[in-house]
Amino acid sequence: MAYTGATPDTVGRRLDWMSQAACRAEDPELFSDPEREQAARVICAVRCPVRAHCLAAVLAVEAGTAEVMRSDMVAGLTAHERWRLDARAPGHTKEKPVLRFTAERPSCGSYLALLRHLAFGERVDHECWSAAVRRTRLPKPTKATQAKARAASLASSAPAAPRRRPEAPGKTPHERHVCRLAASGVPEYEIARRVGVSVPAVQRVRAAYGLDLDRETR
Repeated sequence: MAYTGATPDTVGRRLDWMSQAACRAEDPELFSDPEREQAARVICAVRCPVRAHCLAAVLAVEAGTAEVMRSDMVAGLTAHERWRLDARAPGHTKEKPVLRFTAERPSCGSYLALLRHLAFGERVDHECWSAAVRRTRLPKPTKATQAKARAASLASSAPAAPRRRPEAPGKTPHERHVCRLAASGVPEYEIARRVGVSVPAVQRVRAAYGLDLDRETR
């Protein structure tokens, strides 16, 4: 081939880094499946050699975009997490404010520490990965479970209602008194003394209400 004098095309193109992205060899559905969020995050944050490029690109493209316009796990961050980190994005409220990191670093092992590592392209330590695993594997609370937990908490803090003594059998107060004493194992002669009746009367009450068993020898 004759020499043409043209300069070899060795200058890197702006999106050349995409060819090295770890996600290219993975199932695309993995990064949009909430049930496999942690597996997708590991691919981005641990295995991808160009995560910094990916993170810068997605933050630039999505800047000022509403949460509903974002999707998938990208650069180790979910769509919701990227929206929380974007101060220009609409839709932030008191319940879901913009996530800002101060000079005081959150303690490692917390979800906020994990997000800081991912947002600043830092290495994620073992404690933060463990926190992420716990967060994704524990069942997410729903309104029903939260209401049930609040009701249980209120019930546990409320004073216990006084326990009522079971009503003894018997048609009259005397008969009920006899039955209570007999059920407690009090001897017949002692029942007769306490209630103010004869021993035969006590025996008749016991027999009438099924308490005429193993009478004491008098």
